[in-house]
Formats: sequence, C-alpha cells, structure tokens
Amino acid sequence: MRRIHTLTFIALLAMLLMAFMLPVGAQDDAAELPAYTGGPAEIRVAWWGNDDRAARTLAVIELFEAAYPDISVIGEPNGGTPDHFQIVDTQLAGNNAPDVIQFGGNWPDYKQYLEPLNDYLGAQLMIDTAGQFDQTALIPATDAEGNLYAVSLGTNTLVLAYNKTMIEAAGIALPEDNLTWDELLDYGRALQANLPEGVAPFVDNSTNQANYLSYFYAQEGTMLWTLDDGGTSYATVESASKWLQLWADMRAEGLIPDAETTYTYTEDGPDSSALVAGEAAIALIWSNQAAAYQAAMTDELGLTTLPAGGEDAYTIQMSQYLAVNNASANKEAAALFINFFVTSPEAGAILQTNRGVPSSPVVRQGIAEQSTAMDAAVYRIYDAIADRTIPQGPNLPNDQEFVNELELIGQQVAYEQATVDQAAEELQALIERLAIK
Repeated sequence: MRRIHTLTFIALLAMLLMAFMLPVGAQDDAAELPAYTGGPAEIRVAWWGNDDRAARTLAVIELFEAAYPDISVIGEPNGGTPDHFQIVDTQLAGNNAPDVIQFGGNWPDYKQYLEPLNDYLGAQLMIDTAGQFDQTALIPATDAEGNLYAVSLGTNTLVLAYNKTMIEAAGIALPEDNLTWDELLDYGRALQANLPEGVAPFVDNSTNQANYLSYFYAQEGTMLWTLDDGGTSYATVESASKWLQLWADMRAEGLIPDAETTYTYTEDGPDSSALVAGEAAIALIWSNQAAAYQAAMTDELGLTTLPAGGEDAYTIQMSQYLAVNNASANKEAAALFINFFVTSPEAGAILQTNRGVPSSPVVRQGIAEQSTAMDAAVYRIYDAIADRTIPQGPNLPNDQEFVNELELIGQQVAYEQATVDQAAEELQALIERLAIK
C-alpha cells in the first residue's frame, strides 16, 4: 500500500488543519458526538485518491483522534481506484483488511465482508434523521432486506472539464451546457482547427470510465443493469457498436489522441490525465475531482455537462462510501469514525467537496461560506441538468471486473487488433456473463 511521509506532505497536512479548522467555540460539536464505550483501540482506514485527498483525510483523522483519545487510527491511502481494490481484495482474502474501507457503487460485490450498520443508527451513527443526514443517501447503500451496509460520503456526477485558457487562446467560444452529441462533435471540429499542433479536442474516454458508457446506454434506452425482476440488463450489441464506432470515428478524425498517447494516461485522476498534461482540451471527470484538477494546472478550468440526447440519463449519485469490515475487532470505534467523517462540521471544513457534495445538511451549511469558484461551477452543473436526471441505478455485478475488461476491449479497437463489430460482440458477451442475479 502507498504511504506518504515526505516533508511536503506533512506541510500540506498542517496547512489544511490551519486553513480549515473552525474557530474555537464557533462550531464546537464535540459535546454532541456519541460516546465511545470501549477501551483503547486501533483501527485502520483505507481509501483511494491523490495526495490532496490523503492530506485531507489524515487531517480529519487527527481531529477524530483528538475527539476520541482512546482510539488511534492508521490511514492507508492506496493510490488510484484499481490499486485500491487490488490491495483490498488481497487483504480481504487474507483476513487482514482494514476496519473501515472506502467503496464506490460496487459495494454490493463485497457485501459478504461488510458489517450491517442498522444497529449503530442513532447510537454511534447519528445519520438516522433528515436534519442530520439526507435520508435518500441511505437508499443506494441498503440491500433488498433493508440492511444498511455503507455510508455515503456525498453526491457526485460526471462532467466535462475543459481548459478555458487554451480554448480562449484558440479564439473559440466556450462550450455551452447540454449540447447534443452531434453539437459537441461539431464544437470539437471547430476547436481542432485552432488548437496548438499535437493537442486533441477531447480525451479518449471511450472505455476508461464505465459510467460514461452506462450513461450512453441509458440514452439509447438500453440500460446496462437494473433491479427489474431481481436484476435485468437491457444492453444490446447495437448500443455497444454505436458507442465504440463513435469513438473510432473520433480517433480517425483526430478529435481524440492516438492510441499510444491515450494509453500513456490512465485518466483516474489529475496525476494521470491528458487534460492536465496539455494533450487534450476537454475531458470527462467526476465533479468532486474538479478542484484537484484545477490545483494541478496553471491554466483555468471550466465545467460543462455531458452531451444531451435520447432518453434522460444523467444521475446525481453517491460518490463514495465508507463501510465497516465485519471481521473488525473494533466495530464500535469504526462506526464512530464514519460518523465523525460525515457529520462533523470540523471534518467537513477540511474535506470540502473532495468526495462529493456532503450528505449532512449541517456540514453543507458549515462549508457554504467557504465555497470556491470551482465548487460554485459544480453547483451550476447540478442546476443545468436538473430537468434530465434519473434516479441512480445499481452498478453491474462484478463491477471492477467489468471496468478492467472494458478497457482491454477499448485497447483492442484503438490498436486495430479488433474491429468495432468484433469488439461490440465481445462487450455484449461480457455484460451477459457478468449480469447475474
């Protein structure tokens, strides 16, 4: 697992504590924290994300340890999402996993390892009333039997981030919200003619983000995975072919980088982004990543919506979750940590929207006055897509395997090792294999 011990990181952590610590007495919520009834305990907490997220998380850990002196916390930042789950899978198999683990919408794939949290509600987890926590945020983390298995860290949505500085220098108007796919491609062509040599209008996001494909499938009316009849996929090979052909045509036109450039960047954060590297002007990111992308660039970023068209498909969804390992020897301490993480205004002041817009009304109110220009841009996106959103659906079962295999299929097309039709058949077969009830 990745650990960070550099002086730079320590300085960043100290700056976060100083910058976001609320004035003493201004929002002293320590008296309202639920009591810990156990003895001295040590818990481990694992998550994915870049150094900025690690610094914020470790700063919150310090606040938690000050509030609960009998509980010590070891933070385990695991790098990017694939690295995180590879590490966690190995740890779970070896019965050596952390007490608290960060998940995405793939938490159902890990349900056998997770502690049901219902008995902690109103005791260690003060998230059982609307005044404390958005109750709709509990629904996607609850199974069909009514067992709550994870706690939302905030809401999130996909956006297109663009290099505002680069586009303005090219003499092109900034992209409008809710362009159709055809309008967005036409915009990219106009941009292409004015960008510096070697810079593509768009990042190749054809298969490195399964949620983009899922969005497109929903627009086509062929939902990737639903809970209908206990679990049903409406995916078709036609939708697969249409999606893959769209990006193959963009590659042929030079609207996205060539295969070699594309696979130089994993696009799982600003540290591995063709947008940040200046290789492309527009890229798909999660809204909670916007501030980190901006911090990694000297050019100014802007945000716009995903392309409109077809059926409504936009989702405001839970960004990530924290869950308790059911093998933990310190479940009460683990639950208290999660509670502090999502309900403490002091923690929220440090975390901001790094993992999404907080689900606690109290935390949202506490950080509202500190909103940055990028946070304001995210809130504007939420407003812009309000009339074309749908409820968040479930991830395809065996989600991480789908993500991994999808990228391999995309590489085969990009390197001309498979035709679009062959890849579409392979993609449909993959979905049918994983779409088990």
